[in-house]
This record gives sequence, C-alpha cells and structure tokens, in this order.
Amino acid sequence: MDTRSEPDDSASLDRLQLLAAQDNSALLRSEERYHKMVEEVEDYAILLLDPNGRIMNWNKGAEKIKGYKEAEIIGRNFRIFYRPEDQERQLPEQLIQRARSTGKAIHEGWRVRKDGTTFWGSVVLTALHDDLKNVIGFSKVTRDLTERKVAEDKIQQYAKELEAQNRDLQQFAYAAAHDMKEPLRKVQFYTSSLLDGIGTQLPPKEKSYLERTVDAAHRMQGLIEDLLTYTRISGEVPPFEEVALTSLLEEVLSHHQETIESINAVIEADPLPVVPGITFQLRQLLDNLIGNALKYHHREKIPHIIIRSTFDNGKQNIIIQDNGIGFEPQNCKKIFEMFERLHGRESYPGTGIGLALCQRIVQNHHGTISATGQVGEGATFTITLPIAEAE
Repeated sequence: MDTRSEPDDSASLDRLQLLAAQDNSALLRSEERYHKMVEEVEDYAILLLDPNGRIMNWNKGAEKIKGYKEAEIIGRNFRIFYRPEDQERQLPEQLIQRARSTGKAIHEGWRVRKDGTTFWGSVVLTALHDDLKNVIGFSKVTRDLTERKVAEDKIQQYAKELEAQNRDLQQFAYAAAHDMKEPLRKVQFYTSSLLDGIGTQLPPKEKSYLERTVDAAHRMQGLIEDLLTYTRISGEVPPFEEVALTSLLEEVLSHHQETIESINAVIEADPLPVVPGITFQLRQLLDNLIGNALKYHHREKIPHIIIRSTFDNGKQNIIIQDNGIGFEPQNCKKIFEMFERLHGRESYPGTGIGLALCQRIVQNHHGTISATGQVGEGATFTITLPIAEAE
C-alpha cells in the first residue's frame, strides 16, 4: 500500500486546525471589542433584557444616565425605570409586547433615576431572536434628551403666553376702536353742522381749518372701521366651509359697479374655484384687491383688470392683474405692512391697512399672497390657497 500522501494529509489537517484556531481567536477578539465598545459608551444606556424584561447586563452609559451600579441592577425588571403612573397603566409591558410582536418599540417619556429624579428618555426596544425566530430577549437603548425636552416645553410655553398676550391686545384694540366711534361721530356731526351753518361767513383761513377738521374726522372714522375689521379678522378663526369664489367675485363687482362705470373700467374674469375657507373673510379679500385696482387706476389709460385662476402643485392660484399706476418693484413686500402707504393721501385716500388685512386673511386660510409691479405699468397680486378635497 502506498502511504506517501499521508504526510501531506497530516500537514493539511494541521493547517486547517491552525486556520480554525485563528478564526476562533479573531472571532473572540471581535466579540470582546464589541462588548468593550458597548460597555464603554457613555451617551447611551445600552441594556440586554431577558424575555421577561429582567436586566442581564449594564454599560457605563446606563450607570451615568440612570444612576445604578451594575451590581445594584442586574436581575431586576426594567419596570423600575418608569414612574408609578406609567407602571400602573403597564407601559413597560406594552412596550415589551410591541417589540415582541413587531420587532421594535420606540417611545419617549419621563423615566426615573435611582435618586428619584426624572429625565426625558428616548427609548428603542428591539427583540432578539434565535435561529428558529424565537424571542430570546431584548436590547434596550436609551438616550437622555432632557435638555431638548425642557427647551421645547419653554418654547411651547412662550408661544402660549404670546398667543394670550396677542389675544388680549386684539381685544383691547377692538374695545378701544369701538369706544372711539361714538365721540368721533359727535365731532363729525358738530363740525359738519358748523361748516354747513356758519361756514360761508368764516374768513377763508378759519373756514380752511374747519374743513380740515371735518376731513380729519372722516379719515379717523375710516381708520377705526379698518382697525375693527383687522382685529375681527385676526381673532379666532371660525370653521371652514366650501366657498364658491365666483359667486363672491360677482358680489364684489356688483358692489363696485358705480365706480367701474364712472371710470369705464374693463373687467375680465375667469370662473374661479371652490376653496375651503371663511366666506366673509374671502369676500373682504376680493373686495380690497378689486377696490385697490380700481382706486389706483392710471388716469391716462382705460382701466383694465384681469382676474384668473391657475392650478399648480396641488394649490389654487387666484391672480388679479391691473394696468394702473403700479409701484416700485422693491416695495413688493413693504406694501403688506400695516399703515404702509406708497402714494399721497391727497390723491389716493385710505388708511394703509387694506393689504395688511389681505395678508392676514390669506394666512388664516393657510395660503400666501405676493405682489409684483412696475411704476406706470400696473400691479399683479397672486393668492395661493389650498383646494377643496374631493369627497
């Protein structure tokens, strides 16, 4: 029998055993490095739980975040980290069950340290399975996000306080404006009576003073009415309903019919969509924009107003374009500021609240409004609103 191959087979076997030993050694070193890495992590509490939620191991991050030494906590149920009210409603058991059935449970909430203080923890609980897909335990990773939670709570508190202050301010503005109406009516009545009565007998200078007083009282009345409208629009937003903008536009154009005829304005209007909104606010929006287009018409042109609608990216655009006096392009955002006026009161009366009111209405409807213009060429206002959802 030829046995010359036996030394080679023996050498091959030795090499295989050596490679296997090296692989086992490398695997052991890899596992040691992995466990060392988990153990040394300090920003995260990393735990291993058995299938019933008892703690099997404990890293430095868990000791830092939760306050327990490893010897104090191993073998205890992770329920200990939850507040009594959370334990009573069985939140830990719910998370375990969720991880068992879906593979993972994610939760944020207040947790309890060893000394009884609480922290805001972000938790990921992951089910661990054997080769037969049986749950053999859970990994639990917790991060302390108390600073973020405190900052968010402060922001929410500031927002609530600011909302309350704004509400109080709106109520005060409304009450103040409303209370000014009655004495102002008396000023208007008496000054107008004087002007109609003895106005013709007054010297030109004194008559001019009285006329200016009447005019100032009239402008003050307009300002008060606009302020009352603005505070009403800025208050609590009522429930939305489906609003047919074509019908509202017809009402607005009818309201301005006398002005349209007096300046021979040409109105081109496409059918407008139905949008979710507040009827009286959207009527006010169209009324202000159409009124402005008529008021600021170019005296050397036939006034031409185009009203159209486009659909883009799930939004409805309402475009109102005129060929009036326009404005400087750099003022496209400035014109929406409260009391902002780009033209003299003598030529174009108004309070400077109209476009600020338009912007507030559009914001109430979760939309946007923008303007473009050129001096002497006209202005274009684009309102973007959500569309009504199909049933």
